Amino acid sequence: MDERSLQIGERAVLDDERWRATIERLEIGAGLRVFLTDAEARQDITIEARDNRTDRWIGSQVTIQGEADIDFLDGQRMCASAERALLFRPSGRCAAYTLAAGTRFRSAGYGLEVERICRLFDGKVPQVLEALLEHQVDSSRIVTMTAVRPMRQLAAGLFGHRLNGPLRTLMMEGVVLQLLAVQTAAATEERQPKPVQTPSAHERRAIAEARERLLADMRNPPTLGELALAVGLTERRLNAGFRTMFGVTVFEALKNERLEHARIAFESTNLPLKEVAFRVGYNHVSNFVNAFTSRYGAPPRQYIGRNPTHA
Repeated sequence: MDERSLQIGERAVLDDERWRATIERLEIGAGLRVFLTDAEARQDITIEARDNRTDRWIGSQVTIQGEADIDFLDGQRMCASAERALLFRPSGRCAAYTLAAGTRFRSAGYGLEVERICRLFDGKVPQVLEALLEHQVDSSRIVTMTAVRPMRQLAAGLFGHRLNGPLRTLMMEGVVLQLLAVQTAAATEERQPKPVQTPSAHERRAIAEARERLLADMRNPPTLGELALAVGLTERRLNAGFRTMFGVTVFEALKNERLEHARIAFESTNLPLKEVAFRVGYNHVSNFVNAFTSRYGAPPRQYIGRNPTHA
């Protein structure tokens, strides 16, 4: 859609044939921002949100009503819904949110600087957050957790307008810190070691089908929720089954396949770097280069130069 700059502290009210939305972006002290969205899509709409921040930060998305697909533009996609909340560390400075026509989407998000989170935990960062707090990430890191009712109630409380000025700021900061604690606790509990369950024959067939569906169109893969629904498994069981059968999670499998297809393309064709990245599902070449380098030990151009079959 049309580019629009939303300044800190501004409350934007939008109403046209595409959607009706109220969006608020607030700075709550050093290293903390809050994003409040209340939108109703009148037609299918995709909004690419950009951020000119240069600091390292962790984002959160707690959906109170409705759902939206989030594309982090480096091959990682998730569905933000009232059932699943997110903590994430994007590899880039923007993401695309897609709402289906007729969707009412109400959500609260926040961004916290990595350094501030480390200070909050006084050096004892929970294991579930460690991957989000690394100095540099080559692909977006996402941690999901069940959005229990108290979590949604905290998020909804950020929309309250009974307080103003410093009192509202103080209230919001307290709510965000509570949300961080509740989300971290929920994610940690979900990742506690559980007895390994060998997939049944039916589950193995479903997991194999899921892998085929996942890799059928690497430019537009299904979300984890869509994939689980299509094969009749829960998201958790599907991810666990992928780990058992393939040694990786669902979207690790997608990332590995994308990069392997790119490697083969470099060895067998003369396609430009940007074209290869686009074909395997990366919208930003820099994200593709980082992921390729991390997997194969050299950026694409160096890799191509080392390959005698691609002369």
